[in-house]
Amino acid sequence: MFSKLMQKFNLAVGIYVISALIILAFAFSNFYILQVAGNVANNVQWEGESHLVRNEVVLQIQQSASIQSEVSYWDEAVAELYSDNPDPEFVEFEMGEWFWEDNYVPHAAVIDENGEPEISLFEGEQFDARDAQTFVATQRDLVEIAKAKYFAARKVRGNGFATFGDPVYDQTPLYSADFRIVEGEVGIVVVQAIVPDFELSIPDGNPKMLLTFHSLDEELFAAISEQLGLKDFKIQPTGQAPAGATMLHVGGTADVPMSATWSVAQPSQTIWTQVLPVLLTIFGAIALGFGLIALLYGRVAHQVQKSEEKNRFLAQHDALTGLPNRLQFDNALDEIIAEGALDRCAILCMDLDKFKAVNDTYGHQAGDAVIRTVAQRIADTIGDKGMAARVGGDEFIILLRDGLDEASVMMLCDTLIDSVCEDVIFDNGRAAVGASIGVAWWPDDAMTAKTVIRSADEALYRAKTSGRGQACQAAAKPAEDAATA
Repeated sequence: MFSKLMQKFNLAVGIYVISALIILAFAFSNFYILQVAGNVANNVQWEGESHLVRNEVVLQIQQSASIQSEVSYWDEAVAELYSDNPDPEFVEFEMGEWFWEDNYVPHAAVIDENGEPEISLFEGEQFDARDAQTFVATQRDLVEIAKAKYFAARKVRGNGFATFGDPVYDQTPLYSADFRIVEGEVGIVVVQAIVPDFELSIPDGNPKMLLTFHSLDEELFAAISEQLGLKDFKIQPTGQAPAGATMLHVGGTADVPMSATWSVAQPSQTIWTQVLPVLLTIFGAIALGFGLIALLYGRVAHQVQKSEEKNRFLAQHDALTGLPNRLQFDNALDEIIAEGALDRCAILCMDLDKFKAVNDTYGHQAGDAVIRTVAQRIADTIGDKGMAARVGGDEFIILLRDGLDEASVMMLCDTLIDSVCEDVIFDNGRAAVGASIGVAWWPDDAMTAKTVIRSADEALYRAKTSGRGQACQAAAKPAEDAATA
């Protein structure tokens, strides 16, 4: 069973392959674990940074709304802005200076009950209200949202209405806000109803609205980046975000959506940088260990395989000459007879003449040299016509397959005898031997392997007793008689 497996599979190569697969599996599993760990770390980092960005976005909007509510949620503002003629000094100093000088809010506009701009401020100075028409028109959606929030929150106070609670930090604030672009600048637009804080009230109907725009500059973005530990934080139109940047939608219009963008830190890079050298060292050590083990077992397996191959060869071959032995010859003949693969075949039994004298004169080493030389001559003469086997001592047996007639076989026997009779040269000198051959045919002379070999052996005996150096057939005629018959 083991021999058959060895024939089908090279064990040494198998050990190398299995070792390589184990090493590759170990490497792949570790790299896969690192990859998964890196992805998880990146996702956790992204979630953490996104949470910080969301909080910062809310904080920036609340700060802008809080700045605005200092005016919009104030009894004095209600008294002035709901009057027929607001005091210019109030507009200039209480509103203009507060928004621009103190908080760098460049745009501010008061919208009357009919939704039209009533007061327009730019960088602290009052301009014609009509200058704010475009500003008001482009933020109409936020105005309507803030107005709806006012109506939802208002309550009766005296002869009018007011709101109660904090307009910015209550669960439902009064303001509406969004990130927008105004005159090419990114910023926060905030809209709130102008309502009293403590004592006054406003009449029924639409409230007046305060609209402001707080621009956001690169200096602010840099400060936020440093504060949050982010890289390249910025709020900008989504379409202008740099390639590869992480984006978080924060508002804007359908035409110009706005996103917070930044470069997310990649913990996986740190993991790979720090862990990979260690992993490669471990991997190298394991690979070296497996390599040495594979080499050792590979050599052992190779030796076992070579030994098995040698044993298989010796089981069916003669150790001295390398020719097939009697076992292989019998198997081949049995197969021919059992399967009926040939209509006819010849069996030649050959025995060397005067071989004992070589052993007695020159020794067994010289005798072995003669046997090896004769075996090679026989194999060369037979070629692909059949099989030549050594069956012991100076005895050989030959199987000639179908395709040769009796005359051709007898001529081949003469060639064999002539070839064997040539002198054999070895270290101590030279020697000459002869050969006698007995020929039998299957199925003409016998029907079984055993009996046809016996017939050939009997013919060999007649050849030797009739003078040696000749071939006889089982028909009991020497070669020369058969030729003249």
